[in-house]
Amino acid sequence: MKCLEKLDRTTVEITFDPHVFTRQLERNFDLDFVEETVRTGMVVNDKCAEPNKVCFQKYHGKKKNTYFVVALFYENFIEVKTTWLTKGK
Repeated sequence: MKCLEKLDRTTVEITFDPHVFTRQLERNFDLDFVEETVRTGMVVNDKCAEPNKVCFQKYHGKKKNTYFVVALFYENFIEVKTTWLTKGK
């Protein structure tokens, strides 16, 4: 995906859509794990849409949860649009 080539997701600023904060209470996820998923997670190709929507997935062994994060890539930052998690891998 072209947007992954333009930005270094390990160092770029990550912002959160207000929707993420309303879902945080209901789904009980950790924002630090969300950020880590965006920075180091695998890309889930079947949930991506050109030109700038990307879905990341990462298993966090300590909590035994898999985080899925949908994010939009912009010129200078990444915006997390929504997050959900599943138990186990």
